[in-house]
Amino acid sequence: MARKVTLRELEHFVALAEHGSVTGAARAIGLSQPAMSTSLRELEKALGVTLFVRHRGRGLGLLPEGEALLVEARDLLARAGELEEKMSASSDGSAGRLVLGSLMTAAPIVVPSLVRRFRDLHPGAVVEIRTGVQEELLEAVESGALHAALTYDIAVHPGIRFVRLADSAPHVLMAADHPLAGAVSVGLDEMGDEPFVMLDLSTSREYYTSLFLAAGVSMRPAMTVTDLSLVRTLVGNGFGWSLGNLVPALDEAQDGSRLAYVPLRTDVPPLGLGLACRAGDRGPAVLDAFTTFARTSLEFPR
Repeated sequence: MARKVTLRELEHFVALAEHGSVTGAARAIGLSQPAMSTSLRELEKALGVTLFVRHRGRGLGLLPEGEALLVEARDLLARAGELEEKMSASSDGSAGRLVLGSLMTAAPIVVPSLVRRFRDLHPGAVVEIRTGVQEELLEAVESGALHAALTYDIAVHPGIRFVRLADSAPHVLMAADHPLAGAVSVGLDEMGDEPFVMLDLSTSREYYTSLFLAAGVSMRPAMTVTDLSLVRTLVGNGFGWSLGNLVPALDEAQDGSRLAYVPLRTDVPPLGLGLACRAGDRGPAVLDAFTTFARTSLEFPR
């Protein structure tokens, strides 16, 4: 098998072509003249061609084969330099590709702002955002399809490392004209027999059940839907009340109906909102940079 040409040999060749002599090229690169001569001999041997004509007293002249190689060598060395630059930037997290998942209920409220501010600091970073439900996200993290997922600390198994970023406390969602809309807080027992509109996603269902159990109140949803936007619109139009942990910036549903979010009085600890990553896998440097940024920069709408 023929020996492969090295980038170092190409660097020496370009220096020889530019300086026209072994002495000048060796001095420019900081190499000894014998080592430079040996490098040229090895390159010509590996390629099976003669690259220079040696003029006694006048140095080196490129042969046609050498002229053709010079164009390719310069291009290859430039691309190698660009690659080295990119990898150097990627190693400190200032550049690179991050595939970030998010719960579909949390993504619209916190993810775009968080990613935008991160990219303002790291313009070389490319962040792809994908949404899903808890089970899908955790499976995608474990399989490597996602580098991380912004989600709650619910049903997180040993294959997942969870980095808690913030507490996310439950709120009662009600129409703006509800008698309790202006309360400082409200308990589930105060909602009486009013119809409960439940977001029927697996993790949401389990969490809501824990809240009702802690309050000693039976959970009897009058309506179940799988779309959070629809939950808000139903509540805004007086079909009942609901529960949620992330409060959006605007107190209105998509159809313009007005809403109120009142903190829920409960003994159940708030959910942890954070990044789920694959356990035992450090991931790309850009993930470390994003995690560090998110720890101090995650903001909820005011």
